[in-house]
Amino acid sequence: MRRYHVVTLGCKLNQFDSAQTEGLLRAAGLVPTADPAEAEVILLNTCTVTAAADRDGRRLARRLRRINPGARIVAAGCYAERDPGTLRGLGVLDAVLGRTARHRLPAALLGRAAAESPGAAPAVFFEESARAWLRVQEGCDLACSYCVIPRVRGPGRSRPAVEALADARTLAARGVREIGLTGVNVGSWGRDLAPRAELADLLDALLAARLPLTLRLNSLEPRTVTARIVERLAETPPARLAPHLQVPLQSGCDRVLGAMARNYRTADYRRVIETLVARVPDICVGADLIAGFPGESEAEHRETLAFVESLPLAYLHVFSFSARPGTRAAALPDRLPPDAVRDRTAALRALGAAKRRAYRERLIGRTLPALALAGLAPDGWRRTLTTHYIEVLVPAAPPGAPLAVRLTGVEADGETVRGAVA
Repeated sequence: MRRYHVVTLGCKLNQFDSAQTEGLLRAAGLVPTADPAEAEVILLNTCTVTAAADRDGRRLARRLRRINPGARIVAAGCYAERDPGTLRGLGVLDAVLGRTARHRLPAALLGRAAAESPGAAPAVFFEESARAWLRVQEGCDLACSYCVIPRVRGPGRSRPAVEALADARTLAARGVREIGLTGVNVGSWGRDLAPRAELADLLDALLAARLPLTLRLNSLEPRTVTARIVERLAETPPARLAPHLQVPLQSGCDRVLGAMARNYRTADYRRVIETLVARVPDICVGADLIAGFPGESEAEHRETLAFVESLPLAYLHVFSFSARPGTRAAALPDRLPPDAVRDRTAALRALGAAKRRAYRERLIGRTLPALALAGLAPDGWRRTLTTHYIEVLVPAAPPGAPLAVRLTGVEADGETVRGAVA
């Protein structure tokens, strides 16, 4: 029996794309293997959000070929769309297919001449069977000066609510107990539909279906965190709608936000976060930040640190600025030296670690809805994920089971949280 192996870099949307391809490979009779050396077919789903992501894609392509000279290796994803020539030039890949050729991916992996139908609606396979991502939107209409994703993913397109609801029902019937809504700019869902709709309408339809699972919104741009979204988070039990939201910030300095072509300023962002926390007191709110944007002064960096420190955030995702070819930011003057970018990244990550620990410690003693995940920690404790986006280790629990978990302590590393099944 032929075996396949998948390596996915980047965002949750890439994870969904990989899962969709896995569904087709399984339908064709292939079985997964965790060891790429054993695979006859290997998919490398690439990311291009930073130069580091590009390097990772090239490094992994060479490594996969080195450990499995006879496999059929195909690269897909955003790097494959943005710069297929560089990937082909590595001389280690059998095919390179970008976003616009994604419908040909199963045929390329299987070594068939005939392309799969682009209209096919394959099953989606997730290794973590209790949790799944549901793509409800693709592409982005924003024009952030540092971002190449609109060019490689295209303009914003929404999946009709009836399709998303049908997929959610299918996932629930398979035993999935948490669905995260994913896309490039999920908050823009519905703007391109006729009649025009908004994300809260889709959320209402999913909640009205009364599926036996938890919905998770994941990441929303600041201007798409509408009053209706806040009210749904405030009024819906955590076991049905997770009190967790990631709201990209990128900079805590208005001048830098302007240079980034972001469509809000710090006062707008503060209003969104403080409204969320006021209406949903224990909500887990995270933020994305870019360190070392061209022209950012030391004073502006300190301004970002002070702004982030003042916000009730639970964690930070910090990225070092990476010039993406074809973006306006790549041509900006006053590029910071690498050591300055590194230092600013480290400072923001240290602040994020402190906020992460403070949020977890605040919830010690609380009992939260959680889901037992596949795989055990090295010490044999079961990994669980709470609705509040905290991974908690408990002594014993069957994978895939919905639980109530009481948080009992945060270890010295500030990351590991222990708990007990309530």
